[in-house]
Amino acid sequence: MKATVPLRSAAANTRLNIAIAFFSAGFVAVLALSPYWDRSIQVVHLFESFPYLIAGALCLWNRKSGYALAVAAGTFWLWTAGFLTTIVRNGFERLAMLATTGHVDRLGILLAVPAALMTGGLALTAFWGYLRLPEKRLRDLALFVSAFIIVGAWFLGIFALFAPQYLGIFRRLLH
Repeated sequence: MKATVPLRSAAANTRLNIAIAFFSAGFVAVLALSPYWDRSIQVVHLFESFPYLIAGALCLWNRKSGYALAVAAGTFWLWTAGFLTTIVRNGFERLAMLATTGHVDRLGILLAVPAALMTGGLALTAFWGYLRLPEKRLRDLALFVSAFIIVGAWFLGIFALFAPQYLGIFRRLLH
């Protein structure tokens, strides 16, 4: 079975694939910038960037695995930062503070806003890109489930190796 899509649909998804790569690269840029305020996350963010870079590249090549990885990685970050921690909420609070007062007390937390927008855009455009593919099969569900498992394991692994102090955010997953 081919892992790529017929040429006609590849051309139709080109703009969408470029958007997916943009959101991937945008999130990686946020990851690269954030250690300026907190050096302890530098190595974690280096390894955290890998799934996003791989997903962006695979989507540019119109691979189903890229769409699955992009959906999983974007959704996983939004879920952890938005529901398991308060990073996203705190980022939007800092944005509101900046808009109302012209000042922000913790500039590094403000980076959660573009991070959330990039990962949300990544997940949505990747899912849309997948939906536009002509040859969808039931077994693609296994590809998406596998991507979520791999992304979750990847994040748990890098946190365990490089930032065990943050493993507490995954406590509900580990019990």
